[in-house]
Amino acid sequence: LACVPTFRLHERTYVTNVQDLRANHVRMLQTYRHVRYMWIPYTDTVVVVASNIAKEGAVAKPALPESERVKPLRDLLRELDPEGAASCVGDYTQLRERLLQMDPVNPEHVARVNQAEAEFWRLSAGERIGDSADILGFECGGPQWVLENCFRCGTLEQPTHVDLDHLEELMRMIERERIPAVSPIEQRWTSRSTSPMSPAYSENPTDIFSWVGVIMYITPEAKADAIKEQFREYAMKFADLTFKYDGVFHWAKVDLDFHRGHGRLTDLRRQLQRRFDLAGFQKQRQ
Repeated sequence: LACVPTFRLHERTYVTNVQDLRANHVRMLQTYRHVRYMWIPYTDTVVVVASNIAKEGAVAKPALPESERVKPLRDLLRELDPEGAASCVGDYTQLRERLLQMDPVNPEHVARVNQAEAEFWRLSAGERIGDSADILGFECGGPQWVLENCFRCGTLEQPTHVDLDHLEELMRMIERERIPAVSPIEQRWTSRSTSPMSPAYSENPTDIFSWVGVIMYITPEAKADAIKEQFREYAMKFADLTFKYDGVFHWAKVDLDFHRGHGRLTDLRRQLQRRFDLAGFQKQRQ
């Protein structure tokens, strides 16, 4: 790792749909230093968050105050829990958690919460300028199950669009299998790594990689076991899709519980052996 001087970023957030996202995807990757997509299951909404080094004297066009942006979540809470809504205060992550607690493994309920969150993000369009550490951070919400993959998606000059293919197939699978998949499914991009054991390792300096994370919030505690089982099934399907797109997982999030069943652990080993120089790794350990 190498330190660099502190710098400021100018971030833009807006909402789009999949068709327009595809039309502008290459331009986004080639124009912005940092790009993040947040896909919202059971909707056609994708939140785009992109940033570049802030120009001297630049002025951001701020979003609406959060108290106004959370109205769709508050309205849904008033509909589903009129008595509890009056005492509920907090930011959008706290309101989302309150809503999900009502029925966290019911796909129809989760879909309604996601739709309200999509409207929250629609009202959140705007810009901000700040220290890179603040801009690149993200409010994830409460405790959660996470599985994150990484796969090659061409070069910056010639992206292959498999990154978008992967997400569209994932979204279709969620709806087909009625998975209570909460929002957001976060997607980012990085350049290649020269570390042989990195999921983004490549000998080609122009390669780019997409990272995708799926989650489920562990709330309420009384339903933690049911949520764990739902996420295990979700993660297994996500793992199958990861291998289809020649991906591997963030090392810190590899969980063998997601690879139970006939042949599944063998599939994981085969993919790791194919993607990494495991013989070289073992030699370094000796």
